[in-house]
Amino acid sequence: MKNTFLAAIVVALGLGATVPFVGWAQDQPQAPRQGQRGGPGVGGPGRPGGPGGRMGGPMGGAFAFREVMRDLTDAQREQVREIHERHADRIRPLAERAHAAQEAINNAVMSGSDGNLQALSIEVGNAEAELTFAQAQVQSEIFKVLTAEQKQKIAERRKQMEARRGEMLKRRQERAQ
Repeated sequence: MKNTFLAAIVVALGLGATVPFVGWAQDQPQAPRQGQRGGPGVGGPGRPGGPGGRMGGPMGGAFAFREVMRDLTDAQREQVREIHERHADRIRPLAERAHAAQEAINNAVMSGSDGNLQALSIEVGNAEAELTFAQAQVQSEIFKVLTAEQKQKIAERRKQMEARRGEMLKRRQERAQ
């Protein structure tokens, strides 16, 4: 039980770091892959790119990151595109592994086969951890491209989001009492 809970925490943290990369990827013009509705980067409920996905990561969450991305110079946009292209071959298989691991645990839960939930949870945690690390490296490179003003904008947005998160938690606690 304790290991499953820890794995769930690792998954949640991992998903929080994936959103900025997914947000950038969704903004890129791409044709749908054969046999895939909606094209790449489109997730289902609770998945990155889908409704209910987590927002977070070192860059301040998807919204703050997108705000800054709109303000990039053409040279910065080119640098960011090159960074993402350089890391795409590394990130894609990690994202696919994390997705497959999550699908496996979802299938096990839905089928009532809970005998290997711990092993599946550990795999989800490991896959998400590797993906999160790779995406943090990408974000670190992108952060170096930003100006001081752009970095400040992300920091301010993070503070706003933390304040809102604190207010929501406080309201939730008040309702529970």
